[in-house]
Amino acid sequence: MAEGIFIRLLGSVDARDGSRAVELGPPRRQAVLAMLAAHAGAPVTVEGLVDGVWGESAPRSAVQNVHTYIAGLRRALEPGRSPRAPAGLLRGVRGGYLLALDPSCVDSLIFAGRLERARALPADRALAHLDEALGLWRGPALFGLPGPFAETEGQRLEELRLTAVEERAALLLGAGRDADALDGLERVARAHPLRERLWELLIRAQAGSGRRAEAARSFEQARHNLAEELGVRPGQGLREALEGLGQVRDRRAPQQLPRDLRAFVGREAETAELCSLLAPPSGTSRSSVVAVTGVAGAGKSALAVHVAHLLHTRFPDGRLFTNLRGATPGVQAVSPLEALGRFLRALGVPAEDVPVDLDEAIALWHSRLDGRRLLIVLDDAKDPAQVRPLLSVPEGNAVLLTSRESFSCVDDCAQVGLATLPGAEGAAMLAELVGGERVRAEPRAGRRLVELCGGLPLAIRVAAARLLDDPHAGLARHVALLEDEHSRLEELQAGDIAVRSSLMGSWSALAGSEHERDRQAAAALAALGLLDVAELSPRVVAALMGADVAVAERALNRLAAAHLIDRVGSGRYHLHDLVRLFAREIAPPRRREPLLRALGFYAATARAATVLRDPHRVQPAGPPVTAEPQSFAGRDEACAWLVAEDPNLVAAAWQAMGEPDDEIAALGVAVTFALLWHQVDACAMADMRRLNERALDVSRRLGQDRLILECHNHLGHAANCHHRTPEAIWHYERQLDLARRLADPFCEQRALGNMASTQHTGGLFAQALDSALAQLALARREGFAVGERYALFIAGSAYRGLGRSAEARDLLTRAFDLAVEAGDDFQVLSTGRELAELYLDLYDFEEALERLTRTHALAVALNSKNCTIACLMALATAYRRLGDPSRAHDHLTEAAALIEETGDTYHLERLHREQRAVRLDLS
Repeated sequence: MAEGIFIRLLGSVDARDGSRAVELGPPRRQAVLAMLAAHAGAPVTVEGLVDGVWGESAPRSAVQNVHTYIAGLRRALEPGRSPRAPAGLLRGVRGGYLLALDPSCVDSLIFAGRLERARALPADRALAHLDEALGLWRGPALFGLPGPFAETEGQRLEELRLTAVEERAALLLGAGRDADALDGLERVARAHPLRERLWELLIRAQAGSGRRAEAARSFEQARHNLAEELGVRPGQGLREALEGLGQVRDRRAPQQLPRDLRAFVGREAETAELCSLLAPPSGTSRSSVVAVTGVAGAGKSALAVHVAHLLHTRFPDGRLFTNLRGATPGVQAVSPLEALGRFLRALGVPAEDVPVDLDEAIALWHSRLDGRRLLIVLDDAKDPAQVRPLLSVPEGNAVLLTSRESFSCVDDCAQVGLATLPGAEGAAMLAELVGGERVRAEPRAGRRLVELCGGLPLAIRVAAARLLDDPHAGLARHVALLEDEHSRLEELQAGDIAVRSSLMGSWSALAGSEHERDRQAAAALAALGLLDVAELSPRVVAALMGADVAVAERALNRLAAAHLIDRVGSGRYHLHDLVRLFAREIAPPRRREPLLRALGFYAATARAATVLRDPHRVQPAGPPVTAEPQSFAGRDEACAWLVAEDPNLVAAAWQAMGEPDDEIAALGVAVTFALLWHQVDACAMADMRRLNERALDVSRRLGQDRLILECHNHLGHAANCHHRTPEAIWHYERQLDLARRLADPFCEQRALGNMASTQHTGGLFAQALDSALAQLALARREGFAVGERYALFIAGSAYRGLGRSAEARDLLTRAFDLAVEAGDDFQVLSTGRELAELYLDLYDFEEALERLTRTHALAVALNSKNCTIACLMALATAYRRLGDPSRAHDHLTEAAALIEETGDTYHLERLHREQRAVRLDLS
């Protein structure tokens, strides 16, 4: 962006370069500059410039004229630029031009920005912004310029100027500075005789300055203008201003708000949304009831108070506030009649005249609000029933309430939900509370502290209080204390403020409710503390509760309405980290049966899903599972369930295998084994290795050789995928020994096949061929068709590695045909890709590409990321050899993205090799 140039559009158009006045030339050249300046930093098309300068009357030479104007502007703006040097300020872009100026170098953009920022600031700072903004004006915007753009942009800017004048006057009136508000207002109002808001403010300012007769004449003038020009009567604002003339204005309008928080940061989007709902631009209807909802500690009350302070000028008759104590443990919630009594007394009703009947109190409430503009803040509402009598307010008034409950069932209520703070906003809040230097000294610890607080403002505030109590300790020390999940809630307590007690209030309200659905929700939250998983479905919660799925679903929906859990998708729910820790504390002491039911459901359903996903894969022989699995409509649904539940299954298996109870630990092994083929195709080798190492420990503890055999099988596969050939062979040798000891020929031939695959991966093609042929002989003798297909595939791959292409093609073709005949899609994938690569070796690119294209499509359809990566790299090789490095590069880019997503290391070496070759070809 250029420095030194400043362009002014708020008056006659001019430009300065430091102290130098820039000669801009004739009006149409100025009009072109004005269009570019109004869009500073963004391109404007030549067609747009023509339309903006001439409109429909553009001459045939208009485009050429634009280019001429641009050339003249370049000379004027950059007089020292060499004719051959590229333009630095007024740049040509595709189809048009761009003025490379920062918005801070154009007065109209500065004006609009200050007006926008003023709306989100307290009154004193907002006034300063508005004064600075209005001070930029020197006369009518774009004065004297021709063309449609100058006309429409001038009107738009004038509308913004009038809005700024109105907002400034409203702020001054709200501050009791009526005389200051009156300054210049009469002149502007008389220049715009049909702008009601200006006349309303003028009348209020005149009346407040003791000039009531003038105010009455102003009202009569405004009424006459509207009747004569538009044939309408004065609107509500003008009528209210007239009514104010007949009574002494009470400067002690109720102002019950608590003070705004010193460290209120972030929530900019939510603040803007609430302001637009409660005090929208003129001509837009406001929401009379707005609810801010969210989990305990999300900062609902702080946000509501902050917004109410920002809007004080839009509600000149006062702001009422009461804490309804809907979630305060051990304290009875405020009744509707009690809340109405407080408000009526604040509005001047003597205590003895406040009705004791609810209907009479509501009627008097409406009467007192009629003709006023008040903002009523209802903090910590228990539920819609508690506040419903207070919500129907006369036009001009508004209700802003906060609650942990959902208010979606309330008619004409706009709901703004609060999530936890993003990391940057949480860090900014921490810095505001404990000091920026302290956080900047340990930025990583600061970020981690916010993470451990789960982005919950209450937790961050409590952690900050603990830090302030210990000013000499570093942030890292407090982070270390919070890292311990067992004591984290204990650490998040300072004085009488604690995350635990806040959450306890929400849970206790459900547990002590007279409604069975609430009590079931409380029981569900306690049950959720038993299982350490990221997301939950109604089925697993039903298993934990020992209840029907319908009961569990109702309980979860109730918890979501109370903002104790979050919906993250259809039928899926998530617990905030601190809510999860709280749920552990209230979990039922008898945990064995609920865990057996939930883990049994996971193990049975994962096994059913993986069998449905590929019925031809050999499933590990895991511990017995008697639970009823979830049913699936088909393979796609089963695959989708495995993908969605993957992190939960991993977490549940890990937790179960850490339990001292053998039956629970065995179910963890069952879940681990059920994940085998899903993890293989998802390239989730790290999870496979970690889980099966723990499963091996459990299997040894249980003394189950069959389970030990399977663990070695899985660990060998994980090692092979990371190219750790000796380690993989060691595990497969253990598997082979156990299979022979158990006299299990099926497991024996499977171990031989695994050995052959690992030897092939390690480049030991002769040994791989021996092992594969041994598997083939055993599989044929025992009639194991799946083993025969796999042995033929590995033997053919070994022949290819040995350079014996004819034998390789024969065996691979036989293996492929058998897999197709059996409907074994995953074996079709592996064998089809190997055959295609063989044709690449033989320079039969047409055959290779045809096979690879079909195989890649099947891999994607089966969601086999492992095979998809392999196919993409083979396709890259094929296109590179065909002399099309661009298409090869595209396939490698897609493969690299999948490798990064899955953490796959098996294909990395080939990826890097192909990338080097493609770069060389492209160069």
